[in-house]
Amino acid sequence: MTVTKTITIVGGTGYAGSAIAREAAKRGHRVTSVSRSVPAEPNPGISYVASSVEDAGASIAGADVVVGAFSPRGANKGALAKVYADLASKAVEAGARLVLVGGFSCLRRSEGAPRMLEAESFPADVPAEVVAEALENLDVLNNLLADESGVDWLFVSPAMEFSAWQPGEDLGRYRVGDEVALFDENGRSAISGIDFARAVLDEIEQPTRHRAQIGVAY
Repeated sequence: MTVTKTITIVGGTGYAGSAIAREAAKRGHRVTSVSRSVPAEPNPGISYVASSVEDAGASIAGADVVVGAFSPRGANKGALAKVYADLASKAVEAGARLVLVGGFSCLRRSEGAPRMLEAESFPADVPAEVVAEALENLDVLNNLLADESGVDWLFVSPAMEFSAWQPGEDLGRYRVGDEVALFDENGRSAISGIDFARAVLDEIEQPTRHRAQIGVAY
């Protein structure tokens, strides 16, 4: 029997955050979505809070799980590490688990290899804004790896093909790896929003890893 949890999702109206929020509500959890604005068509199973990034941590009192799906784009550029450091501190105070949506390039190509973003083979033609966002995610991961507060964190890296522009299909399955990126038999790394959300919720309901990074793909 699944225990109902109180879940606060920071960035809960973005691509990853909204998928996680919907799946959590569908499973009967108490869900609060924190973002800069409330959606025009809110999900009836989700409570929405409009908040600035700086004040997002104030919304997690009483949460069992804090999910970070914040996107460091536009006006939020450069804020990810600070926002997540604050969430980690608030999670410790609340006794909550911290689950963060990370980036694909924070994974490794093989065991013991450098993280893709740090490898000499990292493609030089990747747009600068994409690299900047990836570097922010890597800063977050490195901060977690060096954490001494004892926060129960999980850094979840989606597959390479994962975005509103590559929504994928609802296949009802997924694979979970550790720090090494997962590819299918055709060399493709992809996951849909709904299947990624299922992976996150399955890990929230039945934790298998603590203070660790995982990757999710087909």
